[in-house]
Amino acid sequence: MPAIASFVRLPREELTELARAVTGDDPQGVADFLAANGTSVVEFEEGGEIFSVLLPVLAEDYDIDLETSENAIVADLAEASEALVFILTEEEQRKYLEALDPENFSAGELDEAYEDFAEEEADGAGEAMLAGVAALHQALQEVDADHVVIVAVT
Repeated sequence: MPAIASFVRLPREELTELARAVTGDDPQGVADFLAANGTSVVEFEEGGEIFSVLLPVLAEDYDIDLETSENAIVADLAEASEALVFILTEEEQRKYLEALDPENFSAGELDEAYEDFAEEEADGAGEAMLAGVAALHQALQEVDADHVVIVAVT
């Protein structure tokens, strides 16, 4: 089954409760918590596994580092769910919203970056990565002082 990327807008005040859900015994606790307390803000149709290449490429080639959040909940989330999880905050919005405008990227350029990083060719990788950039850009627009966006690839 392909990986699925979800983008859930969550009130910042709920992060403490999210941390409790992470440390609970229920493996579905985090997903259930996000479904009950958050709002999906992006429909991402591509396979979520593209983010395992897109995020390092953005960091290395474009100086857009979305995986270095100051929030310790991210590490707990990732460890508990064994998934790629990161939180988009106002800080990332200020730093990267303009840089992540999909108009700044081309599918061809991203296809080459995919091949360089993964050391293999993949049909449609550039288009999938461009869709990932657009999804991240859209998700960053949903962040404000009172809300974050949790991105989880499961």
